[in-house]
Amino acid sequence: MRKLIHILIVMALSSVMVSCEDIYEGGEERHTPLPVQLKATIQPYDRDLPENWNGGEELGMFMFASGEENAFSSSACVRLRTDEKGDVQPVDSETMPLYPELATKVDFICFSPYSSEAASSRTLSLDVSTPEKAAASDYLYSDNARNKYPSLSPVKVQMKHVMCMVQFFITADAGISDDVLKALNPCIEEVPSKGEFSLAEGKLTSSAVESHIAMKTDAGMTRAECLLLPASSAVTVRCDVAGASLRRKLGNMSFESGKLYKFDLNVTEPGFEITLREIEDWNVETFD
Repeated sequence: MRKLIHILIVMALSSVMVSCEDIYEGGEERHTPLPVQLKATIQPYDRDLPENWNGGEELGMFMFASGEENAFSSSACVRLRTDEKGDVQPVDSETMPLYPELATKVDFICFSPYSSEAASSRTLSLDVSTPEKAAASDYLYSDNARNKYPSLSPVKVQMKHVMCMVQFFITADAGISDDVLKALNPCIEEVPSKGEFSLAEGKLTSSAVESHIAMKTDAGMTRAECLLLPASSAVTVRCDVAGASLRRKLGNMSFESGKLYKFDLNVTEPGFEITLREIEDWNVETFD
C-alpha cells in the first residue's frame, strides 16, 4: 500500500513538472493567452540630463517568435501610447495584444514616435540636413527585450536614440570680440545627412552624398550642438573667424547610435582649435 502511494505521488509530481515545462520551456500544451504588459524607459544622450515621457507619446511595437526566420517581417506593428511613467496602452483597440497560445519565447522591437510609414516599411527615414529635420528624425529604438516567455510582469524596453549627438564647448582667447564669436557659424562637413535605419537589423544605410550640417548655438556662443547619423566618415569642422571661413579636419570618426560626443573648441587669432573631450556611452540592459 505504501509503495502504491509512493508511486502515485511520483506520478503527480512528474505531471506538474511536465506542465511547467510546457508553459515555461516552450512545450506543446496550450494555455490561456496572456496580455502583453510593457514598460518603456528612455536612455538619454547625456546621463546628467535624464529624459522622461511627457505622457501621450506613441510607440510602434513588433512582437514575434524568437529565432524563427521571417518572424519579424510577418509580424504586425501595434500602435501604443505611453503615460508619464512609461506604462503603455493600445491606441487602436481596448486591450493589449496577447502572447502566443503556445508558450514560446518572443522578441520585441519598438520605435517612437509612431508613424504608419515606418510601421509598414519597417525602416526609419532619417534626415539631419537642417536642425528642424534632425529634430523630426530623432527616433527612439529598442531591441533589448528578447527571448521572453509569457508573463504577467511588464516587459521592460529601453528606448535608445537612433542618432548620435555632437556638442562643441566654445571658448575664446583674450582679444576675441563678442561680434567675432556671434558670427562663428560652426558646422560639420563631409558627413552623410540622409539614411534609412532598419528596424529588423538595427543598422543604418546612409546616402553616399556628403553634406554639411549646421549646428544650433546658444545666445552667448558658448555651446553648439547637432545630431548626426550613426556612420563612419572623415569629419571636417568649419567656422567663420573674423570674416574668414576656416576648416579643421578631425580625421576618420565612427559615430554610434545613442552616444554623445563632446569637443572643446577654442577660437584663436586667427583661427580655432578643436579637440575631443569625451565620448559618453551607455550600456543597454537586456533584462534577461
